[in-house]
Amino acid sequence: MYLLFVIVVWIFFAYKFIDWSQWKKQYSTILFFIGGNLTYNFLYYNHTLWAFRGVTAEWLNHSIINMAFTFFICPVGLIIYLQRFPETRIKQLSYIGIWAGFYTALITLFAYKGLYVYDNGWNGWLNIPLNLLLFIVIYIHYRNPVRAIIISILIAILFYIFFPFPLDSLK
Repeated sequence: MYLLFVIVVWIFFAYKFIDWSQWKKQYSTILFFIGGNLTYNFLYYNHTLWAFRGVTAEWLNHSIINMAFTFFICPVGLIIYLQRFPETRIKQLSYIGIWAGFYTALITLFAYKGLYVYDNGWNGWLNIPLNLLLFIVIYIHYRNPVRAIIISILIAILFYIFFPFPLDSLK
């Protein structure tokens, strides 16, 4: 079961790379990420752009896998990301690019193995700008939550314009 393996790997990362005495500084930003991810999953539930696919057990569906990513795997990654964010602008841009590249590579690997699928106009190449935006907005939220919320609302509107879901799917 790949999900168990991924969780074990991220437990190791959490142990090795997180300063647990400082986690409260990142807490509100992690909640911001969770809220955004849950909002996407609610709005696009019947019109998914991307979804996890469990191949090792029938009960292991997108919702179960996504809960593990939303409430454990991504928060661990984002705490590491925020706690180690560099000070200088050049290093910051490189750092954001490395993290976006890392997440894009993971998703690409999952897609290649059939564990992640695309639909309704989405494709793997679109993960690059999405992950760049994710890591930029996460850092903005960490520094200025109100600015990040405003930016996120604008991004959500643009996202809906380019990838609309039928409004009757919210019933």
